[in-house]
Amino acid sequence: MNPKNPEGLIYTANFILDPSVDIESAEFKLTGRSVVPGSTDEFSDKVNLNGIEIGSLNDYIPAETPDSVAVNITVPVHPSLFNPGNNTLKISAGSDANGSNYDDFEFYNVSLHLSEAEPVTLKPPLKVAWTYKLPWELGYETPPEITLAADGVLYLAREDFGKTIIIALSAETGDLLWSKEWNDGQSVSLGYKDGVLFAVHSSNIDALDAKTGKLLWKKEYQSFAWENPVIFGNTLFVSTPYDRYVAAIDVENGTLKWKYELNRTDFGAEGSNYYSLSGPVVNGNLVIFRYHASHSIYTEPIEIPEDQEFEPELEKPIVKEGLIALNAHTGEVIWEYIYPGEVLYFESFLYRDLVYTTLSERDIIALSVESGEEVWKTHNGKWSNVVAAINGKLFVDFPNPGILQAETGEILNEYPGSKMSFASSVISNKFVYSTDLNNIYIFNSSTGETIWGSSKIKGYDVSKPVLHKNKLYLISTEGTLYAFEHGEEGMFFTKGLESSALYYFPQISIALMLVLLIILLAKVKNRALVFGSWLIALTGVIFLSLKALEPYTAGFVFGFMAALGFMTMFVILMTGIAFLVYGVRKRKK
Repeated sequence: MNPKNPEGLIYTANFILDPSVDIESAEFKLTGRSVVPGSTDEFSDKVNLNGIEIGSLNDYIPAETPDSVAVNITVPVHPSLFNPGNNTLKISAGSDANGSNYDDFEFYNVSLHLSEAEPVTLKPPLKVAWTYKLPWELGYETPPEITLAADGVLYLAREDFGKTIIIALSAETGDLLWSKEWNDGQSVSLGYKDGVLFAVHSSNIDALDAKTGKLLWKKEYQSFAWENPVIFGNTLFVSTPYDRYVAAIDVENGTLKWKYELNRTDFGAEGSNYYSLSGPVVNGNLVIFRYHASHSIYTEPIEIPEDQEFEPELEKPIVKEGLIALNAHTGEVIWEYIYPGEVLYFESFLYRDLVYTTLSERDIIALSVESGEEVWKTHNGKWSNVVAAINGKLFVDFPNPGILQAETGEILNEYPGSKMSFASSVISNKFVYSTDLNNIYIFNSSTGETIWGSSKIKGYDVSKPVLHKNKLYLISTEGTLYAFEHGEEGMFFTKGLESSALYYFPQISIALMLVLLIILLAKVKNRALVFGSWLIALTGVIFLSLKALEPYTAGFVFGFMAALGFMTMFVILMTGIAFLVYGVRKRKK
């Protein structure tokens, strides 16, 4: 890709990318000399891929760099910007304000470095490869998701009874590799890059060796509860879900590059303000996040009776919600989009040169990443959340899953009445791997057709699945991590899930009890004795049925079933005893 003719204002290089390649990360590299250093409005030397800006060379030149010094520049590239097939890379020289003078710089060693994502080849049917019993009790709660899967390791992170815990397991065998605990009692979120695991908890960020858990460096920042780590290039971006800050941190040593503080100047000085930020999405040039800001003023009641105490009353709060885009290198605000009304809380989604979010009418809106201007908006009032983007298609969810054209918002397909939920799915080119309560379903990603379904997994619910190293992983409410792989179908049940046969115990046992009753009534003349004995035995069957259903039923549902079941059992038992006593007396006569 090196330039043959260094003269001119624009350098262009064309290359062909194999359509089957799935890019996980990419970097554009060159060596430059005499580039104007730092973020600058004038002489900004832009790099574009397929007509979309990926960065400015100036942002990667340290301040005060002499013209004669050669600088190695690495520009991270968002994977969605590549086209299958033909691609065009352009480097353009920046000019002064009136366009009369251009930046005269030289560059060489031009290259693109692509990291290919591991292809998804997991085909149905599936079988259980291994299980791991988690060290915490989940109770009746939504099962936690696997926090991160990278380089053959599964990472689970959560706060549990005042302790912050990370567990690292081998993705191949399920063996415990290492674990780590903190006593700050805060939630923990994870990021990963090049063998380093970044644990973000409370106001701390710990860089750990991903294979061993050894601490590489640790930084404590101002007392903000950082979460939502996103790594792009050599920068870790974090935000505060219950405050108003976004920060950029150097992944090499934890140095704070910049910190942004959201302040609504239109709220006024009196009263109190509340802020909430979503996780950031990053394309290299910009960091984009959703915000919610509210302002409340306390007022005293007009009349306060002497014999009664009154709490201060709250006026109706002023609410502002929208998206803000920051310069990824400086934290400077580039644009802001203010929502016209109250919105649903969903994370923003970035794909190519558009950022997507959801309005309160359940319409998805697409904004230009560069300017924040509206490009398109759905108007059918159905869609609410973008889950994934593959080959120019947006997979959206709630209330019905559907597929939109990413550039225009055109509805390409929708699946009313399907068991498929993109929000609890992993999506590939061929398949959608989805979970629904305690089952796994695999659908055709083009047609929505159900291809395969598993037997029931022990627990009333399971987490969203994760695909890694040609295995599928999920966690059940029973506190068990399951790993599934391709394998032969069992005769009646998914291999490794044979215990789910207990789920069908009530239907089978009650059917057999009815058959037994018919046989006994046909052979024994003392029907009172038969009914009495059969009803007493039925109470035992109902009790065992409740025990069989308990692992597969949500707590409040099971509580209602158990209460109703025990009341029914008591009535049946008393009736059975009465019939049995009458039958015994009748036989004595």
